[in-house]
Amino acid sequence: MATREELYAKFGITAEAGQLFETELGTLILCSQALEHGWHVAPDGEMARAALDEIDRSTLGRLLHILESRVRLEGGVEERFASALKARNRLNHGFYERHNFKIQTDEGRDAMMVDLEALHQELFQAWRIASAMTSLVSEIMLHDAGRTP
Repeated sequence: MATREELYAKFGITAEAGQLFETELGTLILCSQALEHGWHVAPDGEMARAALDEIDRSTLGRLLHILESRVRLEGGVEERFASALKARNRLNHGFYERHNFKIQTDEGRDAMMVDLEALHQELFQAWRIASAMTSLVSEIMLHDAGRTP
């Protein structure tokens, strides 16, 4: 039987996975812009700062739209990222409201934990995919800049 404290901890861990995913998408977008503009070879701090500021002002949905306009996502990645967006929105926009009074009982808290675990897995897997993509782009950038990873 999950306690309130365990439930709140799982919510926090799940929210962290959502933030990791969002941050990784921003990093991936910034890397793609760096490749496009050659910042990894000839740095342009002013343009890079403007790009980063735009990324920082964007919602997760907006970041996905930007990424999809810059990078072709194949093999189910686009669907996985869209599903992660829905999971993050379900978490951050009404998770407790949807579960209503379930938090008051052992069975209800257990059901909430099952939901949180599914959301966490969705977000964590999306973050891992985005992180692998960023690593690949970083290797390309290092190679292009004449450095080995």
